[in-house]
Amino acid sequence: MSPTKFQGAVAALSAIALLTACTPTGSDPDATSDGAKSAEAAAEPVFRLGTVSEAEAEAEAGTAKPTSTGTPTPEQNGKVVDSGTKTQVGPGERISLSVEDATLSDVSITDTEHPRISVDPGTFFDTDGTELEAADDSTEDAEAGSSTSSTPSKSASGEASESSQAPAEHSVTAPDDAAAWVSAYDLVADSTYELSATATSADGEEHDFSSTVDVTAGDASPMSVRTTLADDQTVGVGAPIILSFASSVGKEYRDDVEHRLSVKVTDENGKKRKVEGSWAWLPDDPQSRLHFRPKEFWPAHSKVSVDAPLKNVPTTDGTVGQNDLTLDFEIGRKQVVKANAKTHRMVVTREGKEVMDFPASLGAKKSPSYNGTHVVMSKASDYTMTSEQWDYETDVRWAVRIHNNGEFIHAAPWSTGVQGSANVSHGCINLSTARAKQYYDSAIFGDPVEITGSNVSLSTSASDISDWVYDWDEWTKLSALD
Repeated sequence: MSPTKFQGAVAALSAIALLTACTPTGSDPDATSDGAKSAEAAAEPVFRLGTVSEAEAEAEAGTAKPTSTGTPTPEQNGKVVDSGTKTQVGPGERISLSVEDATLSDVSITDTEHPRISVDPGTFFDTDGTELEAADDSTEDAEAGSSTSSTPSKSASGEASESSQAPAEHSVTAPDDAAAWVSAYDLVADSTYELSATATSADGEEHDFSSTVDVTAGDASPMSVRTTLADDQTVGVGAPIILSFASSVGKEYRDDVEHRLSVKVTDENGKKRKVEGSWAWLPDDPQSRLHFRPKEFWPAHSKVSVDAPLKNVPTTDGTVGQNDLTLDFEIGRKQVVKANAKTHRMVVTREGKEVMDFPASLGAKKSPSYNGTHVVMSKASDYTMTSEQWDYETDVRWAVRIHNNGEFIHAAPWSTGVQGSANVSHGCINLSTARAKQYYDSAIFGDPVEITGSNVSLSTSASDISDWVYDWDEWTKLSALD
């Protein structure tokens, strides 16, 4: 939850706290408008359901005046709601739920059309408006890139598993003295949510509550999202999942986007594989880029399924996601290239076994190759190499791009005489024509290419794919759920 939204939630819930503290047991000051509980049912907990919008949160946080007890007093918009009823709210708001004459035991709000989305953990508060720490009540593994924790994850990391169980099984256990709860993510336009909760009264009896929350359609402009990979594509073990947006996603909305994403990894027979991974928002270029990579390379011969239900999800103050997106691709054999600028060799291993060991020429001293893990990005049998910096234009064969800074692995018959003994290229890995063709035929998108022995290293600011330049701690800090 962003600081602004968090402050607004606290302000709204402080009002709940004041109302609860000032209301005698069993009474309802809004009985005329909200529907009074009968005297016979006075011991039943009273549930109040409302919303907290970003605009209201900002206004309340800025204008609330403390009382003699130090409690802010913004207007309380929660209404008494009977279990089983439907509630209609506007898009971009957050649900607030409070209980009188009892304490909350658990709360769950789920998007019924997208059961793979991780549970909205929300934030619990006591009667004094103090944030409380809840405990996770989920018993299954988190999806890769998702979180089933009861508070927003400190990273988007998780373990890939089979798809989630029924959403209702993802409720989170409230602290003993919880009196109110506010959802952590903005509600998506034209959607239906199922809200459920359990309240425990003073006599220890549990009372179940449920409500269907219908979100009205909005009038925001659509922002498209696409992926670089294609369905059924086979990629290398270093291939990231890339989501590209048509414009920049506002930083305060990135958690709303990211928490809806899930990644499922299985072996070739459909058995789940646990893979720790994380989403990361890379610097806008100029549009927003959201990448997912595992902590280590993908396990070879895996199937990966991505679910990104982003239609109508807020992306800025005036835009929402245009489309839902799914992606199913495969991880092929594990092939890794290791090129060393000191030994002047390029070694290729496949499934851990050496399949090529070629003499090579890497970048010269004035134009060195870059240390670090590159990724095969594309390849062309005929390619024209151009460089404004070095003022040349050269046609080459069997060119495999490994970075957007101009690094390729390609045929260079003009340097065959020094391949294996000297570095004379403008940063590329030069091979003989026959060897370049042999490697070219084996390369696929996402294959790692690790260069060592140079005096310069890759920067995270260059290339469309710099995912493996970040160490794991750096990478997870780029998650909006950090």
